Order: sequence, then C-alpha cells, then structure tokens
Amino acid sequence: MKSKKVIALIGPIASGKGTAADFFSKKGFKQITMSNFLRTEARKRKVKPDRKYFRKLQAELRKEFGPNILVEKAIEKIKNSKEEKFVIDGLRDYREAKFAKRKLKLKIIFIDASPYVRYQRQKQRARHGFSDTYQEFLHEDARENAIFDFHKTMKLADFRVFSDGGREDLHKQLAKLYGKLGIK
Repeated sequence: MKSKKVIALIGPIASGKGTAADFFSKKGFKQITMSNFLRTEARKRKVKPDRKYFRKLQAELRKEFGPNILVEKAIEKIKNSKEEKFVIDGLRDYREAKFAKRKLKLKIIFIDASPYVRYQRQKQRARHGFSDTYQEFLHEDARENAIFDFHKTMKLADFRVFSDGGREDLHKQLAKLYGKLGIK
C-alpha cells in the first residue's frame, strides 16, 4: 500500500468534511465515508439510523471486533482497490485516527467551523435524530467530543482549515493546501 496516497478528514459534526471530501473527489480521490459502514450495518439490522443509534452501534462493533473495526474496514477497502488516491471522510475516534495514521501513513486535515455555523448547517440537513435547538446541539457536540476523545484526535492533524465561509471559501483554502500535500 506504499504507493497509495490517503488523506483523512476529521472534524466535528457539520464542520465541512463532506464538502472537503467533494473537493478531493474532483481531484481524483476515491471517497470513503466512515459513517457509511455504520449505515450499512444499520440496514442489515433493519434499524433507522440516527446519531444516537450510530454511537450505540459503534460501541457494540468495537466491543465485538476491536477498537479499530471501522477504520480496518476502510483500510481493507483501500488495500483491495485499484485506485491510488483516497480521502477518508469522518475519522472521529482518537484510537482509529492514530491507527490509520500509522497503517496508512496518511495526512490528516482538521476541518472546523464555529459551533453556531455548524448548528445552522445541521438544521439545513434536516436529518433524523439531530438536535432541534442550539443548546441541544452544544450539549450533543460536547458529548460526542468526550466519547471519541476528539481533543486528542485533533492533535493528530497535519493541517487545519476553518470553514465558516462556505463551500467556495473552503475549496479555495483546500486548493492552497493541496500543493503542500505533495500529491499529484
């Protein structure tokens, strides 16, 4: 896997990771979204997925298969692919990010935005199981940060991008950063 180039995007909910992943997809990167592994498992179990269920499911899978189960699925997908460039969207857990960084020698980009901007983005998505009020959002955000040791995950980042300015601004920042990644 030495010839494969992998970038991981980390950040809190609605920070712009998906928008960043779209940027890299347009540059020829195959996108791997971590939560899709959970969505697939939820469908197998015939459960309507939401954030609360995803946390529970993730804990169950880790207990049964080990702490790196989701990132191991991503690594397997990368290993078995003929593609050369990958962007992993949504590494959140510190242990998984550390494991992935060691196994894949990837570069991690931390995408962030102010809490209120992220709350507004989440509201626009209107997905099932998300916070209705800003106070609920802040509480849920703090809870997830604690569950995933996200303060440690952030320290693994090689680069940081702030995405309050919207899609075009984020893409401009990523275009500047792209040259620093050394990927052609």
